[in-house]
Amino acid sequence: MKISKKGRVAVVGVVLIVLLAVGGYFISQNSSRLDVDYYTIEKGEVSKEISGEGEINSNSISTVYALANGEILKFDCAIGDKIKKGDTVAKINEDNVNYQIEGIDAQIANLNYMLKEAVKPADKESVNSLEYALSSANISLARNKENLNKMQALFDEGAVSLDELNLVNDQNIVLKNQVYSLQNDLASLRKAISSNVELQYVSQIEALEASKNIMVESLDNCEIIALKNGIITEKFIEEGKFVMQGSPVVEITDFEDINIIADVLESEIVDIYVGMEVEVDDIISNEEVIGTVTKVYPKVYEELTELGIKQRKVNVEIKVEGLSDGYLLNQQLDLNFIKGNKSDVIAIPIDSYYEENNKYFVFVNEKGKAISKEIKIGLIGEKNVEIISGLKVGDKIIEVMENEISEGSKIK
Repeated sequence: MKISKKGRVAVVGVVLIVLLAVGGYFISQNSSRLDVDYYTIEKGEVSKEISGEGEINSNSISTVYALANGEILKFDCAIGDKIKKGDTVAKINEDNVNYQIEGIDAQIANLNYMLKEAVKPADKESVNSLEYALSSANISLARNKENLNKMQALFDEGAVSLDELNLVNDQNIVLKNQVYSLQNDLASLRKAISSNVELQYVSQIEALEASKNIMVESLDNCEIIALKNGIITEKFIEEGKFVMQGSPVVEITDFEDINIIADVLESEIVDIYVGMEVEVDDIISNEEVIGTVTKVYPKVYEELTELGIKQRKVNVEIKVEGLSDGYLLNQQLDLNFIKGNKSDVIAIPIDSYYEENNKYFVFVNEKGKAISKEIKIGLIGEKNVEIISGLKVGDKIIEVMENEISEGSKIK
């Protein structure tokens, strides 16, 4: 049977309409499908961490103190210099100490002479001797007053400390008392020598002898010595300044025995324990170095942030082996306290599962639709989640959860 030309045209038209309808249907179906990314299940590592910061510290930081009073004549080291145990750090001017010793010797000599004379009957020579001693004491007092006035002027200018001013003032008081005592002794001698004069002189001489012994011992301490090996990291006084006995002179740090002091929020300290591993960002080698928590401090302190917010923190000490050389004291490093870590386990990205009614699910593609699949999870890390059951290596899941994806959503 033959089809006319008009019939053939009609058939072709019908076919085209059918094809267009079918194509439109499939186009419509595909355009309504969500475009998603897939993740292929594989084994990996799951790590739970607490982030923080720490400062380079040393287990061996010692302070060298002055063991004598006097002016710092010379420093034999500067900040940054290496120093060994027994090396000289600085020297104190001995002249001031020697001057004090000479003054004490003169006072002792006068008192000894006066003591000898005191046990004799009063005579003109004894009176003359005591008058001479009183004259010498007055001269010493006058000199000390001049020194006190100078020290007061220096104190007003901020050149000397209050302790230095008080030291000279105390000497002034001692000399005043000595003059007063000699005046009384002279008055008594002119009248009559009392029975307890000898005891008074002996007591004064013994006190001066004790002061002299202290001065002599301090001469040996005018050279300030380092007690440990290390590097000078701080100086507390400059050359030419007066230092008091017991005052700090320099700080020595041993960089061969460094650790890290971290500050952890009070809310997170319950998860920190001695022996815990810590990942340290070694910025010199650009590698991660593993350290260990060696101490959790027993005290909480408050710290004010740049925004004025109070934070309660606890210090944690970390020992690190293999950290690069060249770090500075108090330099900051990034830390990650490893709360939990599992390797060679089935894991998925942290944002590829959801929770509902205390159960956990992922979405898989079944014939172009998003279908929920129940899973059981283990350790929840910072980036990945451990899968205990429900998935195996090689399975594919929808990688990133989107709000528009739900049970039965059409997907590509």
